[in-house]
Amino acid sequence: MKTAIVFYSFSGNTQRAAEFLRKRIGGETKLLRVKPQQETTSFLQQGFIAAARKKIELESIECDLKDYDFVVFAAPVWAFTVAPALRSYLDAAVGLEGKKTACFLTCGSDNLSASALKEVEELLRAKNAHILFSRNLVDRMTEKEDYLDEKFKPLLDMIASSAGK
Repeated sequence: MKTAIVFYSFSGNTQRAAEFLRKRIGGETKLLRVKPQQETTSFLQQGFIAAARKKIELESIECDLKDYDFVVFAAPVWAFTVAPALRSYLDAAVGLEGKKTACFLTCGSDNLSASALKEVEELLRAKNAHILFSRNLVDRMTEKEDYLDEKFKPLLDMIASSAGK
C-alpha cells in the first residue's frame, strides 16, 4: 500500500511521531513535511494566527495525493486548534475524494485538543476523504515508543489486516 504521512512539526514532537509511524507502517511510506515560507518563532504570534484560523504560504510541497492509497495527516495543536501550516496544506490538497485517511495531533494536554482534532476531521470530510483513524497524542510522550505503539495500535492493526486481504 502506497502511503503518505503529511506532517507539520515546529518543536519536533509531531515529526518524531510521524517518523515512528513511517517505520511501523514500512513499505512505500513517504514523509511529506509541510513547511511555512516564513515561520514565526513567537509563541504569541503563532497562537494568534492559529486562533484566527489564518492560512499561511507554504514552501513547495506535493499537494496532489491521488497516487497514494492511504494518507495520514499530523500537526501540533496551537491555541486549541490545528497549526496553520496543516490547515493551509489541507486547503490546497487535491485527490482526497474517497481516499482512506488518518490524522493525529500532538498537544500538551489530551483534554485540550479534542476540538482541534474535530476540526481536522471536518477539513478532511470537506474533501470527501474517508477517515479511518484519528487520535490526539500528548507531545512529551512522543519520546516513548511504548506510548506510540499503544496509541497507533488500532491504526497499525487496520493497515495490517487490509494488507493481508
